[in-house]
Amino acid sequence: MTAIVSADEYGFTYAGVHSREFNIRIIEVHRNIMPTMEEQTQDIPGMIGELYLGMNLKSRLIPVDIELVADSHKQRNDLIQQIYQWLKPVGDSEYELIFDDQSDYVYYAHVSNVDDLVRSLYKGKSTITFTCSDPKAYGEYQSYDITTNPISITPDGLDECYPIFTCIPSKDVTQIALSDEDGNYIYIGEDVDPDTGDSPVDKEPRVLHDICNNLANWEVVTKDTLTFVLENGSIGGSAKATANTLRVSDFGSHVSGNWHGPVLKQMLPSSYSDWRVRARFINAQSYPRAMGKIELYLLDPNGTRIGKLMLKDNGTKSEIVYAQAQVGYDSNGEHKDVYYGAGTIKKGKTTKKTVKTKNGTTTVKSGGKSKTVQKWKTITLEQDSSTSTFTNFYGYIQLQKIGNKYTVEIMELDDNANPKGSPITATWTDTKNEYTKKLAGIALYMAKYDITEDTTDPVTSYKNNDLALCDVQVWNIIDGGNGATSSPTYIARAGDEIKINTEDGTVYKNGAIFMEHLYIGSKFPVMQGGVMKTFAFEPNIDEAEWYYEYRPTR
Repeated sequence: MTAIVSADEYGFTYAGVHSREFNIRIIEVHRNIMPTMEEQTQDIPGMIGELYLGMNLKSRLIPVDIELVADSHKQRNDLIQQIYQWLKPVGDSEYELIFDDQSDYVYYAHVSNVDDLVRSLYKGKSTITFTCSDPKAYGEYQSYDITTNPISITPDGLDECYPIFTCIPSKDVTQIALSDEDGNYIYIGEDVDPDTGDSPVDKEPRVLHDICNNLANWEVVTKDTLTFVLENGSIGGSAKATANTLRVSDFGSHVSGNWHGPVLKQMLPSSYSDWRVRARFINAQSYPRAMGKIELYLLDPNGTRIGKLMLKDNGTKSEIVYAQAQVGYDSNGEHKDVYYGAGTIKKGKTTKKTVKTKNGTTTVKSGGKSKTVQKWKTITLEQDSSTSTFTNFYGYIQLQKIGNKYTVEIMELDDNANPKGSPITATWTDTKNEYTKKLAGIALYMAKYDITEDTTDPVTSYKNNDLALCDVQVWNIIDGGNGATSSPTYIARAGDEIKINTEDGTVYKNGAIFMEHLYIGSKFPVMQGGVMKTFAFEPNIDEAEWYYEYRPTR
């Protein structure tokens, strides 16, 4: 298809795709001065008139007049179908909307109306109406170190903005706090009781934190040293360490009808009756038909499997990925899935692709001489673009055991390891006390399942799933954990990252939601573009690294 709209013409980007990709020329963008407003009043009996309660600023409408440019009826019809796929609403999702003349600000919008196309030869004019449920436009994040305490901050922009404060203490702390000049404060934790003199205790000490940047602490497991049951798998290939991940270097040779890849094992300092394990994974899809999984097995002192965390792309032709947190699995395969599922599945289009493979030889005559030539066979395969909640997943899966209660938490993260949305949670109580073995080690398995492309001659090249372990932590939970004691507890250890996000009103610890120690009177502060506000912090900047970031709005 010939592109008619040039790259230097003014346009917009919606859902990551620029309007020029569909030969859309912008006629006019109607940016209203104000978003939709609604007057708030109350009728008071016996009072003349109404009581004015202010204005409610609602959504923002941005109509965009466009011209669709084509050089044939067929091209115009093809473009109409492509634009439909691009703009059609998907559930309650809103996407980034960026105009070329305001490329430093982004709206979050959905398409609420598209006018009928008025045709003129091969062209057509219409109006696309975008609705932004949040009327503000957001600039890029700005980040600054906090070098004085207190500190005065004057944010850019014209509208309200919501800072994110980050504290990384240099020692174990029992409290983290910030306050502003208006008396708003955030207080996390508890101090030593001055009446009883109790000292802080930590009933959830972290016994392992591997940032996955080297293989020194991991044992390479072979077929002869394997002590636990690999689920439908065999060992092959090797792993490698990068700056911040453990990945597959080689999946090993072809195995028919089975998963295959490298296995690594690491034992803990001791064995623990109650525990919490959190593993941060990547399982990303580039080729719909590729099948890859990453598993973290939980082991007892004998190296026997007592649990598993997993992300598995099990689709033979799609990108649907399943997450799992499993307890048990002894020699008889008895187990309990505390969580197993794909989340929400989004159906995609099914397409065909062909691959070629050798199909024997044949003898032919040429110029009165016989010669042997290669025969080829074409194989038609299906693939579709269906996805699930865990497609291209980057985030952590956490499994916790306290007594006979198991709790799962699954949280997707963005590229900066900040939480995206709300966690998926599940609980299960082992009322029969069937799974009581202690945790003493972990093992990592990254594997692929061979598909038709692996069996052609020659092998058809394709991109395997990107599998990686980015971080793994283990805690020993003593006497029910910190939540079961009335004594002051350490809420953060040296090097932990505490984020106070005033936009979503949530506190995070090392990327996980951390609200159990938030004081009930806490109020998250808001800043106004162009208006200075002063903040104070605890612990002081000589005992912790503090910085803040925000997105200017208008």
